[in-house]
This record gives sequence, structure tokens and C-alpha cells, in this order.
Amino acid sequence: MLVSIIIPNYNHAAFLTQRIESILNQTYQNFEIILLDDASKDDSVDNIERYKGHPKISKVLFNSQNSGSTFKQWQKGISLAQGKYIWIAESDDYADPEFLKRMLPLFESNEMDIGLAYCKSLPVDQNGVVYDESDWWMKRVDPIKWEKDFFNKGEKEVAEFLSVQCTIPNASAVLFDKRCFSQIKWEDVDYKICGDWHIYVSVLKKFDIAYCSSPLNYQRNHNLNARSRFTNRLLLEQIKTLSHIHKNFSVTKSIAYNKALDERLALLMAAVKNNAMSKKTFISTILLIRKFDHGFLSRFIRVFYGKLRGKNFNFS
Repeated sequence: MLVSIIIPNYNHAAFLTQRIESILNQTYQNFEIILLDDASKDDSVDNIERYKGHPKISKVLFNSQNSGSTFKQWQKGISLAQGKYIWIAESDDYADPEFLKRMLPLFESNEMDIGLAYCKSLPVDQNGVVYDESDWWMKRVDPIKWEKDFFNKGEKEVAEFLSVQCTIPNASAVLFDKRCFSQIKWEDVDYKICGDWHIYVSVLKKFDIAYCSSPLNYQRNHNLNARSRFTNRLLLEQIKTLSHIHKNFSVTKSIAYNKALDERLALLMAAVKNNAMSKKTFISTILLIRKFDHGFLSRFIRVFYGKLRGKNFNFS
């Protein structure tokens, strides 16, 4: 089965060669690559031009103006894709050579209607050095769930886990069945950071999910990441996504869920206190939380007085 691999790039010249080579060296070779550059200001174009004639590169597109969102590039790439499966291979990450070979069977080895499959990711620094193998981000939601492979119904996965936080920590670790993008209303994906979370839950409204516990993806963390540049926007987009989830799913409000929402509310209060967020934005955001959190008043009072007493609301 043909896999369409979309590489949306913006100012990642330093990482592009490793990204592209990690795809070209896959042990599964039935794929096309679609390279999209979003008006980079570094040497990305020169790096991409070197691969332009490669037989695995089906399309190369350069934007004359920056689109403002990587998710607009996702949409463009998907519209051009010819494959049955889609891999959004972010330009600063890289993959194990066995990624495709190990992930593709997950779509066929179970009676469920798998729309997306993902694997464990290992975080690496700017130089490609793995610095943490603990899976702490997922284990703060559930200490054992991600220790082994699993299949799950999509709606159940969202209700119990993705309603707490985005437990698919890196888009490069995900393989999609192209059919599932018929679920996406792209006009609603008006995000700079959390569009991937919104897309996952939209897919899982109809399709199911599979997970591979082998670390086949390497997620780059560096100071050019969108998440590192838009801290307050990240928080606001997280709350917007949680509102979307609560509107469309029957959410299981676990202990982890309550801790996570307390944490976000505490961060909102801290942002206002430090003049990093306007009071108007703060008020509109807590009104949004109030719409989907019926215990909001008691939560607000608990967090407010906890902050006065210097209580730490970090979710752990």
C-alpha cells in the first residue's frame, strides 16, 4: 500500500537532511514524499532543492508567503496525497528505519476500524541526543497504559485519556488512514499549536486507534519549536480543544482530568498576575471553562485560595 509522506517545513534547515534521509532509508519503500516549505528564511530551500529530482519525491512546493499555521500545510499536503496512508513527518524530527514496516500492520491486524496508529516517541535535543525515556508525559495520566501495545475504540480513548491532555505527544509518530480526513472540518482547525490534538479527536469520533510501544520516532525539542514560542497561546488553545472535546464526547472525569484542569486554571491565574495575559482574555477563557466544567465554581475557589497559600498546582 502506498504511503504519502508529507514534510511541512519552516526554518528547519539544520534538521532537514536527517529528516529526509530517515524517510528514504525506511525498510518499507512503497511511499511518495511531498515536501512543503512555508516561506522559510533560512537555508531550507537550498536543502530541499538538493532532493528535488529524487524518484521518491513526488511534489515540492514553496510558499511565497508564510501561511501562519503548519496545519494549513497539513491540509495542502493531504489534498495532494495519492497514498492510502498519510504520515505527517515534521521537518525537525526523524524516524527509526523500521517505522513504516512496524506501523502499517496495525491497520490490518485487528477487527477494529483503525483510523490512526502511533508509536512511542523519544525526545531528543538539538544535537539528536535522547535525553528522557521515562514517558512521563503520558504516565501522569496513566502509569502503565503505554508500556505495551494496545488497540482501543476511538471514542473511549478520547473520553478517558485525550480529554485530559494530548496523549499523542508528537505528530511525527502518527500514521493515518487517509479516509479519516473526511472527518475533518479544516475551517475549525484555526490553531497554531494544538491543531494536531483537535484533528486526533475529530478522527477518533468515527475511527479507532492503535499504539505501538516500541520507540520508532524521535521528537526534536529546541528553541524554534512553536510550543516554546507561544506559551500563553498554547494554554488558550488547550482549553479551546478541551471545550471541543466536551461538546462532542461523553468525558470520563477522572482524578487525572481534575488535576490537569486545576493546573491549567492555576497557569491562567499566574499569567494574569504576571501581566502576561490581559484580564479580558482571562475572563473569556474562564467563561469557556465554565461551559464544560460543571464544578467550575468550586474548582475556581479551590485553585484561587490554593494560589494565595502558595500551593503548587503542577500536575504530577
